[in-house]
Amino acid sequence: MIKKLFARIKRIHTITMLRISAVLTIVGLAFMVWSLIQPTPMPVMLAMSVGQAFGTFAFMLYLVVIVIDLKRGRRLKRESMQNISFEEKR
Repeated sequence: MIKKLFARIKRIHTITMLRISAVLTIVGLAFMVWSLIQPTPMPVMLAMSVGQAFGTFAFMLYLVVIVIDLKRGRRLKRESMQNISFEEKR
C-alpha cells in the first residue's frame, strides 16, 4: 500500500507538490492564527488537530520533494561520472 502511494506521488511533478505543500502550510497557519485571535475552545481544538494535520502533511510533502531531488542529483552525478570515465577510455 505504501509503495503504491509513493508511486503515485512520484508521478506528480515536484513543483506541483511544492505548491500543494505551500497551500497546506498556509491553511494550517490560518487555523493557528484563528486560534490566537479568538481563543475559545473550538478554534484552539481545531488549530491543534486540523491545523497540525495540514502542517504535518505539508511538511511530509516537502520532505518527499527533497528526497526525490537528492536521488535525481545523485543519479545525474553518477551518470556524468560514467560518461567521463567512458570518454577517458577512448
